[in-house]
Amino acid sequence: MIFDALVWYCKPEANGIWAKETDSAFGAYTPCAIESADCISNVVLFVLCAYRLWLVRMDHEVRRFQLTSKCYNYILILLGSCCAAEPLLRLFMGISIFNLDAETDLAPFEMVSLSIETLAWMSIIVMNLVETKVYIKEFRWYVRFGVIYALVGELVILNFVFSMQSFYSRFTLYIYYSSVICQIVFGALLLVHLPHLNPFPGYIPLRSESVDDKTDETILGEDHICPERYACILSRISFGWITPLLRQGYNRPITEKDVWKLDSWDKTETLSARFQRCWTEESRRKKPWLLRALNCSLGGRFWYGGLFKVGSDLCQFVGPLLLNRLLESLERRDPAWIGHLYAFLIFVGVVRFNLHHIKSIYFIASPIIAPRWFTKLVCV
Repeated sequence: MIFDALVWYCKPEANGIWAKETDSAFGAYTPCAIESADCISNVVLFVLCAYRLWLVRMDHEVRRFQLTSKCYNYILILLGSCCAAEPLLRLFMGISIFNLDAETDLAPFEMVSLSIETLAWMSIIVMNLVETKVYIKEFRWYVRFGVIYALVGELVILNFVFSMQSFYSRFTLYIYYSSVICQIVFGALLLVHLPHLNPFPGYIPLRSESVDDKTDETILGEDHICPERYACILSRISFGWITPLLRQGYNRPITEKDVWKLDSWDKTETLSARFQRCWTEESRRKKPWLLRALNCSLGGRFWYGGLFKVGSDLCQFVGPLLLNRLLESLERRDPAWIGHLYAFLIFVGVVRFNLHHIKSIYFIASPIIAPRWFTKLVCV
């Protein structure tokens, strides 16, 4: 049933041009595979743009500015409109860059990909329109790297199209090549865009912000709580929440006043009260168990950390084994997809090992979880 759904979604031609002319291990599924990868990059780009728009709209703690000149943004909007028009035109006119076997309709995978690509570029247009009114510095580099990620996926498709260009009409190639050129120019201009900013009229900086960007003498500590708990998932993975403290340490030596206060859930008073409550309930049982009380008071955070730690150790152990299998498959001249599978599994293992949760076990959880256990054991 799953295979039937895959066939319906990808519409492969067993003896088609893609199966005969390409050396890809995916064979007739090559268009679906590369377009699906490009679709994922566009989904990432859309999510990043949507989150940046949410910051502008809903997060009242970020600093707001106005652009000194809006001409650069208008150029980006024009290029973004061209990039959004191409997939929309192909979607409504039924122009396919993967249909080389004279089929009449677009395959489902191409319709989905074109729709998501249009949505991603429209979100970029909206983001640039909003920036002409209100500009924020937060999350802009994430969006730019998201555009680069989408461009990488588009260049992979371009490589296949260029190698098969003899099978396309001039009109199709003209539309696609012009779109790729617009995307490359847009990405290059966005990457080097460092606008001159003026304070937003009527905007009053919060206490945690500095009016002068050059001095950056903000005191991050004192009444400010460690922001890790409320940071977004990307900030947790990349440790982006600690950037203000690192920036301040770069500008001047950090003092005790600059360090954030401990969050309430890490304070001894909170931990002690929670453990006493759990231990009181546990002591009413016939056979009280200290580990059960610790689990009740600490919650799942500690156990999740342990599971991730085990996972990271397994990834370290399995990595060399997968590499050995990969080399053996090359010696036996196995099908290419087997080597791709081993390489992908090695990549997944490396990524998993370097996730924020794994890093937190080594660099954060050790100095935090251990005192938690010690605090509770002292309470006993």
